[in-house]
Amino acid sequence: MSHDHNSTKFETATYALLPVLLMVFIEMYLNHFFTPPNALFVSPYLLAFFVCVIISLVVLWKGQICPGQKGRLTFVLPFLFVFSLGNFLYTFFFTPQHSPTLIPIAASLFLPFIYWKLPDDEKLYNTILFCGFAIASIGIVQYLAIYWYEIPSLFNGIRANNFAQLLLGILLAGWYLVLAKSRLEGLLKLLVLVALIVLVLNYIWTAFVLYQLLAAIPEMVIYPYFIFFGVQFVIFAMLAWLLLAKNIKNPTAWTVATFLAILYPFTNIIYQ
Repeated sequence: MSHDHNSTKFETATYALLPVLLMVFIEMYLNHFFTPPNALFVSPYLLAFFVCVIISLVVLWKGQICPGQKGRLTFVLPFLFVFSLGNFLYTFFFTPQHSPTLIPIAASLFLPFIYWKLPDDEKLYNTILFCGFAIASIGIVQYLAIYWYEIPSLFNGIRANNFAQLLLGILLAGWYLVLAKSRLEGLLKLLVLVALIVLVLNYIWTAFVLYQLLAAIPEMVIYPYFIFFGVQFVIFAMLAWLLLAKNIKNPTAWTVATFLAILYPFTNIIYQ
């Protein structure tokens, strides 16, 4: 029995690592090969990371979950630290230094530690979760300030596509809930419905940015956009499957939707 339990934990840990490792690899790959030299690097996934964290904190704060469910959830969520650490190391050692980016990066480094040792005392437990909400909020505000106040441009409409990141953050949170065998079917259904709304907004926003870019750069290569829209349609199909098939915890649909949502930064290659 112990061997089976350890094998299950190892398998769960492996699955928990997959999305965060992929996110770190993609952001490094795209920044290295498809970004002008000495360009400011800000992770295209930090907003999604913070959204995932906030949803998980809400679950731990208000979710009606038993100790077993809480234990499984707090086992998989600390693996988010792999993304935080990878993003910090790459940003700090391999990209131009930019002090304002240290705030959201520091926030992302601290947040996963909240999940490791949550106290039993209710007041202290809630205080720690509230601190998590505050830290994530600070990270989001600073992240958005960098993109939309400090270096505003049409390019950021794609590089830091807020709707694509919101979608990924929602899907990533749901994926971790399914991985942790959560019984919060109502919450999962709500996440799918919100993800569908964000997906539609993402279509509208991307079409708007594409129109603006074509007006400014008529010769721009646009085939990545068609691929992007195709991928978004597959995500839509997976979310519809979750709702219509009445199996809101279908791991195949959650996995396909989440991992396809991770690919959104590849639209950056339109500028090459």
